[in-house]
Formats: sequence, structure tokens, C-alpha cells
Amino acid sequence: MTNSTWWDGFWSVALKEVTHIRRDTASLVFAMLIPALQIVIFGFAIDFDVRHINTVVVDQDRSRESRAYQDSLQNTQYLHITQVTADSESALAQVRKGKARVVVIIPPDFSRAGQNRQNPSVQVLIDGSDSQVAARIVAAFRPPSPPPAGSVEPHLQLLYNPEARTSTFTIPGLIGIILQLVTVSLTSLSMVKEREQGTLEQVMVSPVSRLGLMLGKIVPYAFLGMAEMVAVLWIGWLVFDVRPVGSLLQLFLMTVPFLLSSLGLGLVISTLSQNQGQAVQLMLFTLLPSVLLSGFVFPRESMPGPLFALSHLLPVTYYVEILRGVIIRGASFTDLWVPTAILWIMATALVLIATNRFHKSLA
Repeated sequence: MTNSTWWDGFWSVALKEVTHIRRDTASLVFAMLIPALQIVIFGFAIDFDVRHINTVVVDQDRSRESRAYQDSLQNTQYLHITQVTADSESALAQVRKGKARVVVIIPPDFSRAGQNRQNPSVQVLIDGSDSQVAARIVAAFRPPSPPPAGSVEPHLQLLYNPEARTSTFTIPGLIGIILQLVTVSLTSLSMVKEREQGTLEQVMVSPVSRLGLMLGKIVPYAFLGMAEMVAVLWIGWLVFDVRPVGSLLQLFLMTVPFLLSSLGLGLVISTLSQNQGQAVQLMLFTLLPSVLLSGFVFPRESMPGPLFALSHLLPVTYYVEILRGVIIRGASFTDLWVPTAILWIMATALVLIATNRFHKSLA
């Protein structure tokens, strides 16, 4: 019997693992490329200095002084005036739809107050559904103390979340992130598991069409996702007192295309992966951008142009918009039909891509 040491077999096992890594080129690419892409994306996406916030101005004065005041707002770089109108109702509709965060109402006597050497005042209505953005807007409008003579006095009012509760902002977005995490993980691993366990052979010899297979994979998980939606809504209501302002039926109907698109994304990942390790890596590659680029944590307005464009490719971006619109602002279907239609298009495209990539072959 020979004496053994703690390093016996070390070189043999290490050499075997090096050979395995060299042969598994896909995992090697994922391990090296994905972290590099993520640090670049996240380094630009994480920006707490919110700027260029979409603003609608209701100019009821239409004077030279009111236009000069609008220019001063634009020059702060914190506000981006997207529309100037005389109708306050249409301006508030833009906030309800999520197209604007601020409404600045310039009264008819704005220029006259300045000419009388009085401090003119404006009314500023702020979308409080995003507490982070709302706090930045309040700070941008807060005048110095004491205010200089002739300066404009803003009267600030928070809409939808007047108490600026963080949970009111985070819980709806968190619902979307949780649903995507669960649904993508379920379908992305299901096909890979069947391939590794050999049970996919039984499906391959059956008269099941590729589209029938994909839909059969999706529908049960869609019902499971809807049940999870009910559970997280109930917990958010019970624990955090976040109560939906809008229609629950409307919210559930708008959840259907998001669940289908997330499940379709999981199927696409399963067709791209050769093993569960690759599927998990691809899941993480889609999850982390969804958290940071969807507007769940950081406002999309503060992102650089390429990342802002990339955020449009994520289904959860539109679902977070729907969730906050219905739950916090009480937005109607008319207000949110655009993100809903985009989710239906994404769901259809992802299911068809997964169907076309799946081949009844063990290769």
C-alpha cells in the first residue's frame, strides 16, 4: 500500500478539465464574452443623474416671457419639452399614458405679473409613480433661498403617488421582473432537460408538429404564470399596500402577450443551448439587461442612445410600462394599446423563431 498525498491526481484532473473547456467552445465564449458585454452595458445604464425628462408645457399666456421661460427650462438639461399646448387635459393624458413625466402650466397672467414687478408663478404637475425621477424634478424646480427678485415661483404637485412611496414605484416593476425570471427559466430548461435525459426521442417519433410542440410547451406554463401574477399582486397589496388603481381585468388581459413573449424567449434559448449550463448563462444574459434597461430601476430617459434603443427589444420594458400605467396611474386600454400591441408582435415572432429553430433530430 503506497502513501498518498493531498495532491494525488491533481494534474490528471486539471488536464482533463482543460481539455473539456477547450472542446466546449460555446461555454468558453459565454464565460468570456458575456461578462465583457455586461460591464459595458451596465456601466452606461447605471446613471443616477436623471436628465432630459419628458415635459409637456401648457402655455396659456403665449407671450415672449412665457417662451423665454420655456427656453430656460430646456436649458437646464433636466427637462426635455416634447409638446407645447394650451389644453391641460391633453397634457395630463400624456402623463397618464407614460409619455411625459412633468406638466408645466403657465397661467394667462404670467407676463403681466413680471411687468408689474411681481414674481410670476407656474403650476408643476409631476408624475410621482417614479419616486426617483420625481425627486430629481422637485430638486430641479426648487428655487434658491431666498429666491431672487422677479424669479418664477413653481407650485409643485405630485400626481398618482403623492407620498412618494418607493414601494409604490418598485412593486409593479418587480412583478414584471419576477414573471420574466420564472417563465423564461421554465421553458429554457425544459427542452434542454428532455434532450439530456433522452425523453425528446419519444416526441421526435410522434406525429406532433413543431408548432404544436412549441404551443404545447407554452400553454401550461402560461396558466402557471397567470397564477403567479395573482399571487404577487395579492402579496403586494397585503404586505406593501400597493393597490391597483386601474382595472384588474384589463391588467390580466395585457399580461397574456407578455407571458407568451417571455415563454417564447425561453424556448428560443432552449433551441440555442446544448446543455443546461449554456441555458442558464443565456438566461442570465437576458435577465440582467432586463433589470437595468427596462426602466425597473433606472429611468430609460437617462440612458445613452444605443442602450435606449436596446431597451426596446426587451418584452419586460413594455410590460413594466403597462404595470405602472394600470396599477399606479389607472391608465386605460386606450392609453396602453401601443405597448400591448408590441408585446403581441414579440410573442408571435419569438414563438415562430423557436419553432423554425427546432428540428426533430438528435444532432
